[in-house]
Amino acid sequence: MIEDLWINDHRELEHWKDARIPDLVAHLVDHYHLRARVEMGRLETLAEEAVLLEGGPKAEILEMRDETARFCREFRAHMTMEERTLFPYILDTALGREPGSPVALMQPLRKLLDDEHEAETTLFRRLRRLAGESLPPGGSSLQTRLLQSFRTLEKDLHGHIYLETRILFRRAF
Repeated sequence: MIEDLWINDHRELEHWKDARIPDLVAHLVDHYHLRARVEMGRLETLAEEAVLLEGGPKAEILEMRDETARFCREFRAHMTMEERTLFPYILDTALGREPGSPVALMQPLRKLLDDEHEAETTLFRRLRRLAGESLPPGGSSLQTRLLQSFRTLEKDLHGHIYLETRILFRRAF
């Protein structure tokens, strides 16, 4: 199911290949980073509610909450680093300004980001397995909201990573 959504989203993302780099960076921050932060807040709240209201001390629900917190913490740090270091460098370079960060730092940083994208995708897949692909029969409204939040974040995560690694990074480096 998510693969079919990704194929359609992938086609829609292709128009960014020809966009100006400042417009692409602005889209990544204003759309994907903002939405990810909002959705992660929702996801963390829902995971905590699942522990408090539905799960009690069940090991799998506690694990899901803890993995959700880990993913969100790591992804927030990742986005912050992009916004404070990588994107300003890319914008400076694209606009013909002297970069504020050393050029020698950027290639290792880009490799680190590629590795982080892979790690985040792997962690998110694990998180999705813990949450489940579909609602159990008689699932609660909390379970419905939790699953929807996972799906929304997953869809945006794919788009975010695609735009950065397949379009922005290839054009900037």
